[in-house]
Amino acid sequence: MRNGMMIWLGIGIAALVCCKSTAPGSGAPTVYYRLVPHACSSTIPVTFFVDAVQVGTDTFRVAVAGGDHLMSPAFPTSVGTHVIGAKPNGGSLWPDTSVTLSEGAVFVDSLQFSCS
Repeated sequence: MRNGMMIWLGIGIAALVCCKSTAPGSGAPTVYYRLVPHACSSTIPVTFFVDAVQVGTDTFRVAVAGGDHLMSPAFPTSVGTHVIGAKPNGGSLWPDTSVTLSEGAVFVDSLQFSCS
């Protein structure tokens, strides 16, 4: 029994050593925006902001021909505190979020959306 536990412990340690870390530490921080839809079908053009500066646009698709598209491209930014925002074209739907990002950090802004 003891030998079996030692083997599993050894395998576990080896797996931890060999795995690539996802912890912050290398490269510029990155921001993504992810649409979280609630039971609807829609096409939503969105503009993305970091510190009130437009960094890009994308069109989210939910339950439409061609498949879902729910994650924006990556937007690299700098280390520090930032205000992250997203607005659908022609309106304001989501509140801005303040985040502090370290080197290599990845932040995903979840944008809740429901059809009404």
